[in-house]
Amino acid sequence: MKIKYSYFKIVIIFLFIGCENSINIKNPDELIDQDLMEQILYEATLLEVMNTFSNKNPDFTSIIGAPYFYIKYGIDSLQLAQNEIYYTKNPRVYEKIHRKVLLKLEKLRDSFNLLTKEKKLNQ
Repeated sequence: MKIKYSYFKIVIIFLFIGCENSINIKNPDELIDQDLMEQILYEATLLEVMNTFSNKNPDFTSIIGAPYFYIKYGIDSLQLAQNEIYYTKNPRVYEKIHRKVLLKLEKLRDSFNLLTKEKKLNQ
């Protein structure tokens, strides 16, 4: 019985050592605050959806694509990538940001659905 107890102690010690949060999360050089990150992710999602129309307008990406996106928010791709890494290492904050983005997208979808229903009623 004494041997089993000492094995149990060793296992517990290894679990505590193995589960230690040793990842050092450093802020990026230019941290994008949560509200701005929410806006960026929202518009990035919309741009990704609108990119499906690029076959109809080949200049879409050069006009409204990534260059416009980076100019509008005063960021570059490296800064955005560093902030993405930072926020993915903070899953609670990142989930909160994504939840807000999803709510905005749902509101947008609902407003489109309402417009199409009104249009059908008026015809």
